[in-house]
Amino acid sequence: MAYNEDSSASGHDEPWIQWFCGLKGHEMFCEVERSYIEDGFNLYGLRACVSNFSDCLDLILDRIGPDDSDDSHLTQSACTLYGLIHARYIITAHGLDAMYNKYAAKEFGTCPLIQCNGQPVLPVGLRDEMGADTVKIFCPRCKSVYHPPPIRSRSSHHGPGAASGTGAVDGAAFGTTFPHLFLMTFNNLVPDPLDSKSKYVPRVFGFRVHHSARQRISPGGSASAGLPSSTTVPQGNVGRSRHASGGSAAAAALTRSSGGGRASAGGSAAAAAVPTVITTTEGTATPTATAATASSASTASAKATHLAQPLGAFLVVLLEHLAKFAANVAILLVYKGESGTSVTGTTGTADPVDVVVNV
Repeated sequence: MAYNEDSSASGHDEPWIQWFCGLKGHEMFCEVERSYIEDGFNLYGLRACVSNFSDCLDLILDRIGPDDSDDSHLTQSACTLYGLIHARYIITAHGLDAMYNKYAAKEFGTCPLIQCNGQPVLPVGLRDEMGADTVKIFCPRCKSVYHPPPIRSRSSHHGPGAASGTGAVDGAAFGTTFPHLFLMTFNNLVPDPLDSKSKYVPRVFGFRVHHSARQRISPGGSASAGLPSSTTVPQGNVGRSRHASGGSAAAAALTRSSGGGRASAGGSAAAAAVPTVITTTEGTATPTATAATASSASTASAKATHLAQPLGAFLVVLLEHLAKFAANVAILLVYKGESGTSVTGTTGTADPVDVVVNV
């Protein structure tokens, strides 16, 4: 964490905490009560986070004067320690009240999203570890996190949590819990969510931009996923788009007419060779022979073969029953012939199939 000696505390007469919160870029900080810092229970575990813990604490509580703390390293460590104390203080009852006043005055800024209409935001850290990331702002309306305006992230004093040598305020000084606990405590401040109708819609000459216009073509030439199939036809051309399935139907017909296992293979080969006709918006037919078309034709032929197998078995059984029926009729005719009678219809006239057997 960097520190700028030009903003040293030497030469000022105000308390150290008030001086620190008044630095440019530290508008999001609130003044931690002295009684809270003096309570050792509230500082448990912070001794290992900074060097010269006792000296830093004395500097924050004004137990030593500014002239006695010209060491920039000591002041830098004191800024880090105050940031860690501040993250704990703002989630207490007194700390939430102090941050409430700053939120009502919009001292944290407003949401940069136009649809939020100047919704006040809250500071938030994406990590609780010091030096991991800079402070961000959270919008309660759109539930999004943004970078704060530059004027609020730059500081002539590289205060608590300037990460990687920059002058930005560290997000650990506010923590990941504060904005959500704040809205749970003051639930009357929770705004209504954004209306779905307020979503921005890209337009070109007044026409909405279709999502397929923003597709990315891969180096191999294929379009990105999530786009309509190449055989998709607008609803207005449904009546004319029956030709689109002509290739698949022809392939299925070839499979059914050939018969047997060889027909299935032949139908698949024919399906791969039959182009599919696609009806465009203008009504013109465009033949295509893509891999997707061949795959759909092969699938159709396989389904036809699957349906032809039980149909063939049914026909075989039917022929067997017809053969038995014919045999029974022949036996009946022979039996009637031996008796010297004729087989006639109910009308009394002989049908073309009637048989008269004379002994």
